[in-house]
Amino acid sequence: MTALNCTLLNFSQREVLSSIFEGYTNDFDYTADGIFRRTIPPSCPKCSTIMTHNGYNTYCKKGLGSVKIGRYICPSCDEPYEEERSFWEKMKGDFLNVLSLIYQLMRLHHVSYQGISSIMRLIFPRGRDTIFNAFNESVEKTAIPQIEDIRIVHYDEQFPKEGRTQKFRLTLLCWTALLASRSPRSFTTEKTRRP
Repeated sequence: MTALNCTLLNFSQREVLSSIFEGYTNDFDYTADGIFRRTIPPSCPKCSTIMTHNGYNTYCKKGLGSVKIGRYICPSCDEPYEEERSFWEKMKGDFLNVLSLIYQLMRLHHVSYQGISSIMRLIFPRGRDTIFNAFNESVEKTAIPQIEDIRIVHYDEQFPKEGRTQKFRLTLLCWTALLASRSPRSFTTEKTRRP
């Protein structure tokens, strides 16, 4: 568990922050200034000297937020080092995946890309081209299961001239029989209706 140095401003988010950083050991610290770094700086990968804290780098996503990741520098060989930011990338990825699900749901209800863009302006502003690309990526990632038993239904309706009988034909083709014998079995039902 990472130590969280809470202030009055971030105390209400203490549990959310704890869940984000729960995968890290007690060696890490989220300071009152919002910097994520190790409590005791790591050893230099080149000369094995204990490094010193050297500020932070800020990573941000417009409209979403930013995070400050601690930097270190070796006092002997001046080798720079920065903490990994995988938790930040994971949070951004999770958020964008939720947005993709929202896009899919809106497209399922036939909302246009411009309409989705107008709605998203209230939540997280996105352009219609960005939404289009994100929607297409999410559809491409969707795993479609292999269909085992395929049946093809064909419905044929004939509209004759006035005074003649109207015919309906329903044909069901069994795809598995087609694969086995190269000639589909068909089951046809014909109905006629007089005007």
